[in-house]
Amino acid sequence: MKTTAFAQGVAALALGAFALAGGTNAWPQARSCMERSQPASQAVDFAAAAARQSPAVVSIMVTEGSGDRPAIGDVRPSMPWDRAWARGFASGFIIGSDGYILTSAHAVTGARAISIVTADQRRFDAEVAGVDRLSDVALLKVAASGLPVIVPRRDSELCPGERVAAMGAPFGFERSVTAGVVSANPRYMPGGSGVPLIQSDVALNPGNSGGPLFDERGEVVGMNSMIYSPGGGYFGMSFSLPIDTAMRVADELRATGHVRRGHIGARTQPLTAELAPAFGLASTQGALIVRVDPDSPAAEAGLRSGDVVLAAGGDTAMSYADIQNRVAAARAGGRIALKIWRHKTPLTVQVGVVENPPDASPRTATRAAAQQETRFGLELIERKGVLGISLPSPGLYVQSVSGSAQMAGLRYGDMLIAVNDVEVASLADFDTVIRSIAESDTVALLVVRGSARSYVPILPRSAARAPVARHAGEAVAPVP
Repeated sequence: MKTTAFAQGVAALALGAFALAGGTNAWPQARSCMERSQPASQAVDFAAAAARQSPAVVSIMVTEGSGDRPAIGDVRPSMPWDRAWARGFASGFIIGSDGYILTSAHAVTGARAISIVTADQRRFDAEVAGVDRLSDVALLKVAASGLPVIVPRRDSELCPGERVAAMGAPFGFERSVTAGVVSANPRYMPGGSGVPLIQSDVALNPGNSGGPLFDERGEVVGMNSMIYSPGGGYFGMSFSLPIDTAMRVADELRATGHVRRGHIGARTQPLTAELAPAFGLASTQGALIVRVDPDSPAAEAGLRSGDVVLAAGGDTAMSYADIQNRVAAARAGGRIALKIWRHKTPLTVQVGVVENPPDASPRTATRAAAQQETRFGLELIERKGVLGISLPSPGLYVQSVSGSAQMAGLRYGDMLIAVNDVEVASLADFDTVIRSIAESDTVALLVVRGSARSYVPILPRSAARAPVARHAGEAVAPVP
């Protein structure tokens, strides 16, 4: 795959900046991008690329999904999935003509029902064949054959500055295309899972999750996964999972329903040029340990925060990605030798390897969603568990919201102190009161939000569960 002149210019600038900063290793990706041939100057034809990709892109409608919500005020990766919708939209793309579809795990986990609409407006009910939350990949299956499939890019080297585009259904507007350039590749999120991502400035919004990122030839280079935002909207940075990683995960999900990975219980981050001198290192090769899980193999082996893993299963210094991959590929029940740098001294540590616990099965997730709906779509936690701090008043706090409670306007962080005229201070209290109320009755929840306190009516559960017919492209007004 040839690079554009702009991408080569970015590589040259990055390589020069690294040399000026006194780096001991030339940035290998920049050097590789510089060495790739330059095509004749021509306009980028994303119209043709989008047309090539479009038949295999699907819109996904999720009924009453659920997921985790970041703490109030957090600035961290935010999945482009808008909780203000009673019905959620996502995107996906067909990877198997026999009905296999890739999308984001966070978009479908816990869903009560999933349906997909193809480019020719055929609608299918979909089942979850498997999910992998670490990589944020879900594999869906529909009863169909002879479907068009995406064309993945075989050359996995994607250079900063290359032009890319995304296709999806932001806010339900299906087959929308946005374009930009690759900002960095690979990019590892602070405190993240160690999975490499493609950073770009392509606009992603709620509903883009799971859609393809493709190059100017119409070949898919990634699956759109998340944005980095203080408020949930697009702020100029988006992240996609490389297509080769997504396809490897899909192969395992199709074969076994889950992904097997080695795990030692140590959370790491890349060793940057700014961090390396603080640990007495001249190179950025290695993985910096930021946390060791209690009772994990890493803890038993004596690993600690501040250790730098220079290599895994060998003596030669490795990149962050290579270390992550080597540990993940290690056999559970065995041991792996880690070359550690501690207090400016090298040492070798033998660490046991265990298998990462599998994600919940689709049926388990569905049961969890059903339990949540008995609480009107509320995920509630008791006072002592909120944000790790002690709160002054007894009550329950809303951790996530969907369904009828969402339609009534409840939000993350609301405190519930009564159901009708009965005070509640625990989940047990709440469930006891709800069981005593008929499904045909309206329920009043006493809600505290800031300094305000008011009752909020919740429609009868039987009415709230009535299905709402809506076309895939029809806009839904969000709850304020």
